[in-house]
Amino acid sequence: MKNISQSSLMIIALALALLSACSGSGGGEGDNNNVPVQPTNAVLTLSTTVTGAIPATTTINSYDVTITLPEGVTVKASPDSINPSVMTTDPGVVTPTGNASGASVSAIYTAANGGNPGTVKVHIASGTGFSAGKFCTINGDVAAGAYPAPADFLAPTLDDATGIDASVSTVILTGELHLDATVVVN
Repeated sequence: MKNISQSSLMIIALALALLSACSGSGGGEGDNNNVPVQPTNAVLTLSTTVTGAIPATTTINSYDVTITLPEGVTVKASPDSINPSVMTTDPGVVTPTGNASGASVSAIYTAANGGNPGTVKVHIASGTGFSAGKFCTINGDVAAGAYPAPADFLAPTLDDATGIDASVSTVILTGELHLDATVVVN
């Protein structure tokens, strides 16, 4: 009888050891390795390249850009102090960078509504001007349960680009530039 009890204990111990070795590595529904990581933010970096002819004496002094956000992506915004029905992005959401570092920036956020996607309209300007290249980053928030990919972001639109030439005249540059966007979803 003593041998049966020792044998039973050894079988139970072996069964428990096998069960604990198998947990979490079977690749089944409860396997955490198959659960996608929930992204929390999306960062868009905007830049331009010259595709036309910009005179050497002309510098870019402003861009107006529209960014369409995919479903589940928003930006932090607050009611404008002058017109509370307009939502302006919070500090740090839209930042002048690269060649436009130090430029002034303002952005209006329109939340998705009734099948229309959310948008951010960015205006960036500098009295001293800047050259083509990287000019702005936009920090978006990803809602819980949303998994946007960089391909889900539509190409932003360069609505307007102006420059100042040596005679301090305004020059329309929209047709001379190409707008690029790089998206990183974290």
